[in-house]
Amino acid sequence: MKDKLTSLIAGPTDKTKLFRFGNITQREYNIFLEERGKVLAKNLSQINLIPDDGVPFDIAKSYKKAGGALVVGYIPRGEYPISKDYFNFCDKIEEFDSGWPGLNTCLSLKGDLITVFGLSPGTLVEIAYTKYHKKYLGIEIPILIDKNTINGIFPPELLDELTLHYFSSNEELNKILQEFKRV
Repeated sequence: MKDKLTSLIAGPTDKTKLFRFGNITQREYNIFLEERGKVLAKNLSQINLIPDDGVPFDIAKSYKKAGGALVVGYIPRGEYPISKDYFNFCDKIEEFDSGWPGLNTCLSLKGDLITVFGLSPGTLVEIAYTKYHKKYLGIEIPILIDKNTINGIFPPELLDELTLHYFSSNEELNKILQEFKRV
């Protein structure tokens, strides 16, 4: 049994996608973040993200505010002045040698699971690439998706090859995370 887990926090840089396509209003956004941050802080010892503006960064701030332990930012090796504003919030910055494509496709390997709050092209790459981790490396990475932040569910063609777990409340998220800690 694991005491706590590590999760990649995935979601759009454009947080208005949650307001436009999910069931979160702009007025409810801060309460939503606070509630999810508490559940993550209770169950995760580390969250990983790409340090940039957007939903994952907002989730990370709420996680830390709720007593979360460690926020690790991952970037491709090199200079990224646009991201430096977000580095100070991270407890640690790690570099990938394989550029942006390698970062998006392999970042999920740095944790136990992916927790998704909204969709974007980059988020879909992170989710979809878990198929190859399972097929070629034998590593199954569960994907937890907040149904409140997306419009609908994934098509069966994707569900056939990915390990998805939907949640829509703090209680459901907590229950799923508790189950993974038992494994």
